Amino acid sequence: MRSGETDCAKVLEDEKIAAVGTAVGEALGHIGNLDMDVFVTEDDIYVLELNARFGGGYPFSHLAGVNLPKAIVKWLKGEPLEQELVVKKPGILAQKDITMIDITDCVGQEMDY
Repeated sequence: MRSGETDCAKVLEDEKIAAVGTAVGEALGHIGNLDMDVFVTEDDIYVLELNARFGGGYPFSHLAGVNLPKAIVKWLKGEPLEQELVVKKPGILAQKDITMIDITDCVGQEMDY
């Protein structure tokens, strides 16, 4: 993480973390997307933060096969959900890339600092 943003991540399968996520979701009765940050030690899992939104780590899940936006649209339309929309493929290791681009021509004028 850098500046609160997930820059690099490996998608993994961890039954203990999944169990914490399931327990939190059931306890809250949450029906949508819930971004959960956890800290894992050798002995325990600590929930640091919950956000009812797509967090900075979601693109990694999407890259690994989860298409939650499409699943939500299907739920809202009452359409059946193909399981492949919400089942991730572990093992994906990815890095976000930030590239500087010159937008001078897009703005129409140079900025004078």
